[in-house]
Amino acid sequence: MVWDFDGLQAAGYSTATSGAVNIYNGADGLMSGISAPPPGDLTNYVAVLGGGSLTLTTPAIKLLSVYMGSPDAYNSIRFNFSDNTSELLSGTQLAGGAFGGDQSIGRRMTYTFGDKTVTSVVFASSQNSFEFDNIATVSAVPEPATWAMMIMGFGLAGSAVRNSRRKTAAAFA
Repeated sequence: MVWDFDGLQAAGYSTATSGAVNIYNGADGLMSGISAPPPGDLTNYVAVLGGGSLTLTTPAIKLLSVYMGSPDAYNSIRFNFSDNTSELLSGTQLAGGAFGGDQSIGRRMTYTFGDKTVTSVVFASSQNSFEFDNIATVSAVPEPATWAMMIMGFGLAGSAVRNSRRKTAAAFA
């Protein structure tokens, strides 16, 4: 699933917001004191303003990737796992250092969860703002199209093995 905030989100995902969470267009540029689009992003992006949060409920994912703009120490992401545990990453942990709102810095961050599955992700900020775009996930359970391709592949492999076992007998007159 990729959610770019320019269209509908994928089936099986839902969102809830608390406080001020807005979608802005990157082409509009800097909104002083409110938000700045992630660098190079001229499309819609999300800004979680001070005291706000956006919760993305997921169908059990194993990987999450997100493009963050101007990482700040007051931004955070909490990953909630299916075993009822969670992991909270602060802004400095999210991007490998505090960037103090440097609006020229954007990072694509990818998180993998090993044997755990994520059921929801909470993006929060205690000050203006946590800007991000293009959330991509990998589900823990293959999607139906993946299953169909896998079954067809096994079928073709089985057919090839079966056909290779057939012996052609030569007949001479």
